[in-house]
Amino acid sequence: MSEPDPFASPFHQVDLPGRPGRPRPPVPAFTGYPLPMPEVDSRTFAPPRPAALTAAFWCWIVGAVLVVLVLPAVFYTGGNALADELYAESQQTDQDPMSRQSAEYAARLTPVLFGFGFAVPAVLFVIAAFKLRGGQNWARVLLAVLGGMAILFGSLLFLSFVTGSVPYANWLIGTIWSLVFLASVILGVVAMFLPPSNTYLRSVNLR
Repeated sequence: MSEPDPFASPFHQVDLPGRPGRPRPPVPAFTGYPLPMPEVDSRTFAPPRPAALTAAFWCWIVGAVLVVLVLPAVFYTGGNALADELYAESQQTDQDPMSRQSAEYAARLTPVLFGFGFAVPAVLFVIAAFKLRGGQNWARVLLAVLGGMAILFGSLLFLSFVTGSVPYANWLIGTIWSLVFLASVILGVVAMFLPPSNTYLRSVNLR
C-alpha cells in the first residue's frame, strides 16, 4: 500500500514539477552569443580629433604669431640703418628736414605699424585655424589658399634676407625667421590633408 502524498490536497490534485511521472518544463537552449546591441548611427558621434589636425592648428597659430609679432621685431633690429637713411634723405630733399631724434623715432615706429598691418590678414588665419580644429572643411580650403600666398610671401622674404636686399634687418635673423615661417606653413598645409584629418573632417561634416 502506497503512502499518502504529503502535498496532496483534499480539494484538488496538485502536480509538482519534480513529481515522478511528470515531464519537466523545457529549458531554453543557451546559444553562447550575446544579445544583439541596438544599431547606432555612426554619424551621431564624431571620432576623436586626430593629432595631425591638432598639429595643423598650432602650425597656423605659430605662423600668425611669427608674422604679427616676430617679423616686426626682426625689422626693429635694423632700426639704426633705417634712421640713418631717413635722416639723410630728409636733409637732401625736405625744406624742413627732420632732426636725428625724429628720424630714430620714425624708424622705431615703422615696424610697429607693419605689425598692425600684418595683423589684419593674420585674423583670417586664426579664425580659419579654429574652424579647422572644429572640423569645418571650408576652413581647410581657405587655409590652403592663404597658405599658398604665405609660402610665396615667405619665399620672397627668404631670398631678400639671403641676398642682403633688406638692409634694415639683420640678414641672419631674417633668414632664420623665413625658414621657420616656411616650415610652419608647409607643415600646416600637409598635416591638414593627411588621411586622419580627412577622416575626421568627413565624419564631422556628415553629422
